[in-house]
Amino acid sequence: MLSIRLRLLPLAVVIVTLLLASVYFPAPLFIATSYSMTVLYTIWGAYHLLLVLIGVKKPLDPPPKPSRYPKISVIIPARDEPLLGRVIETVLKHVEYPDNMKEVIIVTDDPHGERVAFWYQQKFHGNVKLLARRELFPTKPSALNDGFYLSSGEIVAIMDVEDIPDRDTFLKVVSALVDYGYDAVQVILRIVNEDDSWITKMFAVEYAAWFRVWINGRSKLGHYTPLGGTGNYFKRSSAMLVGMWDSLNLAEDAEVAARMHIAGKRTVLINARHWEEAPVDFRSWLRQRTRWYRGWLQILWKYGGMLRRLRMIRKLGIINFLTFLLMFLNPLIVVFNIMLYWMTLLWLLEYFGFLPKVISDVVPVFMFLPALLNIVYYSTWIIGAKLERVRIGKLRNIPQILLYVNVMLPVAALRALYQALTKPVFWEKTTHPGRGVKGFVKEKH
Repeated sequence: MLSIRLRLLPLAVVIVTLLLASVYFPAPLFIATSYSMTVLYTIWGAYHLLLVLIGVKKPLDPPPKPSRYPKISVIIPARDEPLLGRVIETVLKHVEYPDNMKEVIIVTDDPHGERVAFWYQQKFHGNVKLLARRELFPTKPSALNDGFYLSSGEIVAIMDVEDIPDRDTFLKVVSALVDYGYDAVQVILRIVNEDDSWITKMFAVEYAAWFRVWINGRSKLGHYTPLGGTGNYFKRSSAMLVGMWDSLNLAEDAEVAARMHIAGKRTVLINARHWEEAPVDFRSWLRQRTRWYRGWLQILWKYGGMLRRLRMIRKLGIINFLTFLLMFLNPLIVVFNIMLYWMTLLWLLEYFGFLPKVISDVVPVFMFLPALLNIVYYSTWIIGAKLERVRIGKLRNIPQILLYVNVMLPVAALRALYQALTKPVFWEKTTHPGRGVKGFVKEKH
């Protein structure tokens, strides 16, 4: 209890200070806040506009004919997953690659998964390995580290249990790693159950913007390229060099990508896809997004001090330094968005005489113009959806996008901040019932 109070103390001091300033010094507070947000949004908007201009170009598309075929070890962490059997058969029978060069490592924490994986280990002897864990810290990165030591492939892949890779994904990945010399590869993640609910539709549009445009733009510019929680492939030597995954980080994918970038390793997004499920209801979505945002905050706190050092800034370069910050400040930026909108509304109400003037006489209107750069954000969703052929109706879906961005994301960010301050690290698991991927691989009944 004492440690929680100590962590809450700085936040409490900041909140009390802001409340007192808003009562006794409202004008200076709004001036300082508006100038700070103007600088932040100007940098954020300009950089993301650059990412859009670069990211709309076609991703790297390696030929599916690598010069050699190194062994691929696919690590699949599983806990209470009904789709485990299907993903094993998908990797071994559906994805094109020499059979003797494919290895599946199942790391499971539950008896059902253990039984399923054991059966497939007997069926595909030499291709499937089971690692059954008991009484261990149940996080995905800890499972990845355990599975890594059991694997034997030159290339290590991370795959979620609901994933369906394109048939030529392994061939393109190996081509990028072996023939193009990259150290890590991220494929485009696509949502296949986009029509299950309006939340899955928004998730599909968001993923299209994120992977097809923004991550592609970062990749092409050679900037820090965060990896997704699945569909990432590493050279074994590169993953070992950076120490593999942080078992206590809730966004282990982005964190290991940060260490790879700092170590000078090259990551690329390629024109290949994994098809996966999005959460169907708000509760499942909120748990997943809170976990991601909390992981990003963990990374910001973990590397914040190091990234402020002049020697590290010189090593990364000022642009790469800013790309790190803009990525991991995301949970805070979606909250700042709400503050910016409210301040803009307050300024307008004062200016037109509906409220007594406090800030409209001291804060010029141009200070709020960077808010218009949010148009870049919303437009990218539409662009990404078009590029990835996500069906979207502008009149119907645009209000849903506004609700998703300006209500749901800030709620998840505030929940992540609250958990980071008051709770120890724990894994809020996302359920995968397998509704959306039916039809890609014939299921047994």
